[in-house]
Amino acid sequence: PTPVVNPKAVAEVRQKSKIPICVGEMFTTEQFRTFINNDACDIAHPDILFAGGLHETRKIAELANLHHIPVALHNNSSSVGLLAAAHVAAITPNFVGMEYHFLNSEWIGKIAYRGGKPLFNGNSLQIGDEPGLGFTLNEDICRKHLADGEEYFL
Repeated sequence: PTPVVNPKAVAEVRQKSKIPICVGEMFTTEQFRTFINNDACDIAHPDILFAGGLHETRKIAELANLHHIPVALHNNSSSVGLLAAAHVAAITPNFVGMEYHFLNSEWIGKIAYRGGKPLFNGNSLQIGDEPGLGFTLNEDICRKHLADGEEYFL
């Protein structure tokens, strides 16, 4: 009912709503700070791609935690983005959930794998103890799903 970038308007909606207000899927750390300082969110919803990566998403989660605000990570990227976000989630005490839109898109979930094991076990994702994000790209699937004119190189 209001522009999502207007913290005062969102705070007013929040005051009048029984439904928790979740904001921020395209916010940076400073935008979250403004919304939190204006009591304009019940749940922080950062996206690792828009927030600025692992470190910035972690800063947002810490800021939210300082204000007793849970974090539900937004994720509209492939399984690679999901793994990156899952690493942030694993060290976030106020983490409550993560969005992932591609469970029914078989090839997107197979872009990455861990030691020959699939990423998903039903609806859950396990994080391994391999270095980095702990996955290997399936280069055949990556090449198969390139858009016209795109090249794959590693």
